[in-house]
Amino acid sequence: MVNLALTQVGYKEGANNYNKYAEQTPGIQVDWAIYGPWCQSFISWLAWKTDNRDIIPATASCSVCTDYYKQRSAFNRSPRVGSLAMFGSEGGTHVELVIGVFNGGRDIEVVGGNTREYPAPNGDGVYRKTYRNWASTTRILGFGHPAYSGAGVVHDSGGSSGKYKIKAGQTLGGIAAVLGVTLASLLAANPQISDPDHVQEGQEVTVPAKPSEKPKPPAKDSDETSTPSPAPEPESATGTYTVRSGDSLSAVARAHGMSLARLLALNPGITDPDVIAAGQALKVTGTPRPVPSTGDSGRSKTPPPKPAPRPGPAKPGADWTERFDRIDQELREVKGELSKIKDRVKGNPEPKQPEPHKPVEPPAPTKPTKPEPVRPVMPDVSKPTDIPVVPQQVIPTPEVKSAA
Repeated sequence: MVNLALTQVGYKEGANNYNKYAEQTPGIQVDWAIYGPWCQSFISWLAWKTDNRDIIPATASCSVCTDYYKQRSAFNRSPRVGSLAMFGSEGGTHVELVIGVFNGGRDIEVVGGNTREYPAPNGDGVYRKTYRNWASTTRILGFGHPAYSGAGVVHDSGGSSGKYKIKAGQTLGGIAAVLGVTLASLLAANPQISDPDHVQEGQEVTVPAKPSEKPKPPAKDSDETSTPSPAPEPESATGTYTVRSGDSLSAVARAHGMSLARLLALNPGITDPDVIAAGQALKVTGTPRPVPSTGDSGRSKTPPPKPAPRPGPAKPGADWTERFDRIDQELREVKGELSKIKDRVKGNPEPKQPEPHKPVEPPAPTKPTKPEPVRPVMPDVSKPTDIPVVPQQVIPTPEVKSAA
């Protein structure tokens, strides 16, 4: 698994989110997987190619994969090499393969598909990256642990502890996590190792006994056939359930006391477990209980669950994914409130508001008329009296002749 995953680093998706992994993996060769989010398809392809399909479900849904390991008590927050890191509040957002564990499990190295370079969780190809202090800097919910056979351990003929052959890139801390023992006990069993951070490929170390080893998954899981189905054969449906606004398949499964995998098996028409529509009829089993819903349809008197408390402000230096998780939670709450308001508006439409009365505008004031200027009264001017004009007589002057 790890070696094959490393050969895929650098692969890039094609147009319209096309990926070869869903197209080449039996059981998930459908358009929504070939041209949709493909991080889980990448894991299913690795399992199919390495003949691990009996311990890793052939699915394109991260939710189905998370439920698969929870049902087998093989899901916790302790990373191991070969574990599947499941992201999101319910483990249904993203998945990556753990290829290295360091510093007592605080740091991990992964290879994931449909991602990009750290810190972005989603992207366009297969990348190899390291998460420092993953518990506080990522949105990893936990780790699914496939029941690999051998896990690289070479058992001695006369002893219960055995030997482990170190692989390239491994450290004692990562080996301890793989074997399920503490680093201190591993060092105590190998006094020849003076520096736990410097070991060589091919070197064999003694594996200490595990007195407090947790029990392995039930034996019935090991007897299962090598089918890609993540759930046992479902029993016959005992009824139907009509999807309401705000429902999810996980919530419907819990309300009827059944697993998500069984619900999907009873309803093979569902191709995408993350997409269901209000009014859709589902086949169910078990005794129904009220389904928590963000809608306010009035079908159940059970109050909706209280939203989880909002996380406080991010500490200085915290990864941006913490803020993304908080924003994601707030968006879900807002979506629930909007759904309630929408249902209330449908049942009781608001009356039409009358148009506001427009005030009557007062008449414009008239402009004052300009008074005519008063003309001054001119006094009468006395006219001269009429005096008769006497014509003047012209008296001719006698011509005086000179004496010759």
